[in-house]
Amino acid sequence: MTISPRTLKLQYIIAYRTEGGPKRYDDTVWLYTTIGSLAAMPFVVYYYYESRKKHMNELRYKKLGEAQERYRARGGDPKAVHTTLPTFTMPAEAKVWLAAFIALFVFRYLRTVVSIFTFNLYRPKRIRDKTRYTSSDVTVVVPTTFKAETELTHCLRCIFACSPAEVLIVCSIANVPLIKQICSLKGFKQVDVLGVKKLNKRTQMIKALKEVETEIVVFADDDVFWPGPQYIDYLLAVFEDEKTGAGGTRQRARRNPGFFTNVYNFLGISYLERRVWNNISTNAIDGSLSTLSGRTAAYLTAILQNEELYEWLERQNDDDKCLTRYVYSHGWNITIQSDPNAVLETTLEDNPKYISQCMRWARGHWRGNFTVMSQESYWCSSRYWWGLYVIYVGQFQSPALLIDGLLFGLLAGAIKGSDYTRFAFFCLAAWIFFTKIVKLIPHFLRYPQDMMYIPVSIAFSYLHGFINIYALATQSNTHWGSQKIESLQPARVQNEEVVPLLRNAISEGEVTGAETPGRMMVGRDYFSVSELAQLIEVYA
Repeated sequence: MTISPRTLKLQYIIAYRTEGGPKRYDDTVWLYTTIGSLAAMPFVVYYYYESRKKHMNELRYKKLGEAQERYRARGGDPKAVHTTLPTFTMPAEAKVWLAAFIALFVFRYLRTVVSIFTFNLYRPKRIRDKTRYTSSDVTVVVPTTFKAETELTHCLRCIFACSPAEVLIVCSIANVPLIKQICSLKGFKQVDVLGVKKLNKRTQMIKALKEVETEIVVFADDDVFWPGPQYIDYLLAVFEDEKTGAGGTRQRARRNPGFFTNVYNFLGISYLERRVWNNISTNAIDGSLSTLSGRTAAYLTAILQNEELYEWLERQNDDDKCLTRYVYSHGWNITIQSDPNAVLETTLEDNPKYISQCMRWARGHWRGNFTVMSQESYWCSSRYWWGLYVIYVGQFQSPALLIDGLLFGLLAGAIKGSDYTRFAFFCLAAWIFFTKIVKLIPHFLRYPQDMMYIPVSIAFSYLHGFINIYALATQSNTHWGSQKIESLQPARVQNEEVVPLLRNAISEGEVTGAETPGRMMVGRDYFSVSELAQLIEVYA
């Protein structure tokens, strides 16, 4: 068939990437920079203190000389004149304020200091020469709303590049024929498309679980993009520990194309950067985890494949939280693969709907944590002592504006009347600023132009505290904030609309976002424009 000039142009626009992928960002640079900065902070403070002390001594001797000259002019003995450096004696009340400040400061920021080292020092799980599981032991389940045809096609292309034993796509019954046609033309083998009457992720997961015959089941959202053919191998490496029942990998929000991105896209990137940081940090210490993200999560099939779970899951909300809770409550470990070659990408709302997404996540967070705290016992056991502090106790450090304001108030009460009040406030403000951006430094090293959004990021972090409070008060609301599921129930297109749909897939068929470090391109591109053109010919 003849490929149109437009198609050829699109193929030219879609960048060809070599099999080795782009040069991977070296995390050791960030590690040494962070540790060096922390180690230098006491010396900076000491240098300032000594400079201030020297300045005060010079001022003292200057005033002493002036006083002696005045006394000599009056005929007195200059040696009788004395002056001393201003001193500050802390009263008992101020000591109480200081103790309260230190206690709140340690409670709030101990986890941040510890996470800096655990995040950077935690070593990923390596792929062994002889592994317990391979990709042939994996069934990938993709529950989809089929909201965006290009994202689903891109997602499936990445999944099939990893050669799983089978892929189960679960959508509404009305969209089964179209998805089957797309999979057939793309040449996807070992795929089965299942349909449900009503779109509900838990219902879709149960539908697929009953069909799984492999030892490992991987759930993947329809808007995730795996980095390369070895992604499943990295994911399966967590199961080398026989006590591990589930696992996941690092995630990253896809950055919009172009030198600059919009503010909502940056906020989404910031959200996932912080979340991955927190998950790796807690999981590295005691194996605890707030939620194993359902964007891509692997489970031992034997854990989930039972009627008891099916009935229980249908009555629950927040599928990710529920499965995390189920795995922990049955005595299994959850492990995060932190290898930089296993960083999946996903898309988040890059418009005002992102605020609705944040509200939905915050409500799910409160609901899930309160359910665990009221119905389970593992969360407060000695086994997950660090997770108890960071996840379940730390969740009440909100809103951040109130906590940080309280810190400044306590510090003011402790050092009132001191000559170092301004310096103390400056140090506290600098520390808070550092904690607001420390988890984003790896991203800023990749995209320094995004540092222009630092003020927005800090402002939104304080706003998010109030979103958390509102979400706590409205946690019973399970509405899907960023989209209407009911509108996705019918057939995605009618017969006469198939060709426009696929033409749209071609028109949007350009690479979006920058490379995931270590990601390898599969073929010429993630979805073949020429193959979509063939499908148009079939329907036309």
